[in-house]
Amino acid sequence: MRLMCDLEARMAKLEKAFEGSGFLLAQVLPDIPAEAPKRPGPKPVPIWSLIPERDSLVEMLEAYWPELEFLCRPSPNEQELESALHAIAKAQAGHYSHPAKKLIGHLPELVDFLSSDRFRGNPRQIANAFAGFPKIGIWRSLKQCQSRPCNRPIGQRAIKSYISRKHPNLYRELIADYSLPNFARALRAYRSQDRKLDPFRADYLYLCWQSCKPNNFALGASAIELH
Repeated sequence: MRLMCDLEARMAKLEKAFEGSGFLLAQVLPDIPAEAPKRPGPKPVPIWSLIPERDSLVEMLEAYWPELEFLCRPSPNEQELESALHAIAKAQAGHYSHPAKKLIGHLPELVDFLSSDRFRGNPRQIANAFAGFPKIGIWRSLKQCQSRPCNRPIGQRAIKSYISRKHPNLYRELIADYSLPNFARALRAYRSQDRKLDPFRADYLYLCWQSCKPNNFALGASAIELH
């Protein structure tokens, strides 16, 4: 009983002290954050917001890959890349204007990426890397987009480059004899689990192969003859 009385007396004294002093409760209690502290670093960007931008870059790059590929490797040429991308942005009533201008606006970063070992001659890696840039870093954009690969078929004008990178044995068979019978024989004999090759039957691949030839650049000018 005495202990209870002492406790009540102390509580009453403490309440009176608060009333008289105007102290804030935070001055006598341990610091308690009002909300969880924010984590440092950039805000997360959901993958679904990157996919439309990534896919538009894929479409543009693969449509003009025969013209762009030799400007991208082995030593990227910033000045000629800029001229080619400007020409692409103006071609076809500006159909590819947005993705081309996006890369034009980040040419130094593009050249750095093309010079890295993460490029590997694949235009889809460029699209993955720049889909989220500059909202997020290039390498973060690349990682996020690689986790959700583009499900579009390989572009008609990029299929030759794709086969040379992914299927060198098949590529050697095809370039040895550009004829429909050879294409049919080579594809029939080739065994692969690569579903990206499925749309390209012999007759279709035979036609696409010709479209993979680069058109002539107007060297020294800011224009390019585009397909």
